[in-house]
Amino acid sequence: MQHRVLVVDDEPDLELLITQKFRKRIRAGELAFSFARHGEDALTQLGENSGLIDVVLSDINMPVMDGLTLLGKIRERFPLPRTVIVSAYGDMPNIRTALNRGAFDFLTKPIDFQDLEITLDKALGEARARRQAATGAGRHGAAVYGRHHGIDDGGAGSVRR
Repeated sequence: MQHRVLVVDDEPDLELLITQKFRKRIRAGELAFSFARHGEDALTQLGENSGLIDVVLSDINMPVMDGLTLLGKIRERFPLPRTVIVSAYGDMPNIRTALNRGAFDFLTKPIDFQDLEITLDKALGEARARRQAATGAGRHGAAVYGRHHGIDDGGAGSVRR
């Protein structure tokens, strides 16, 4: 199954770094990346690809719309994708704001690509579980309850019938 990741950052070099780091997984059809230069562009891409983007990796400081504002708008409009903030500004107020607005995680620049890959895989697992829970609830008319972070049950989720 191919997972789609939207990277939102105004630094053009990041696109090259990401595609080089994940080239094997891209070639294998496991991951597909798209790129946006600011929050407004990201919201447009999310709207055009509704339900297809699993994870958003976003910087904080960008023109037009910053990453923290974007994070709030994603949470309001697109409930399924998980968002990871990747920023050079890893101070406690930014971290707290990001987590309070629904970020899955917060990574600092310069990017530790091993940490990014681990975090991305966890976020993809959570996104997959959320998608399965949402489609399962629609299929079965069930109420879906929250999942516990850190428990990987293969995405089955908790469903009460």
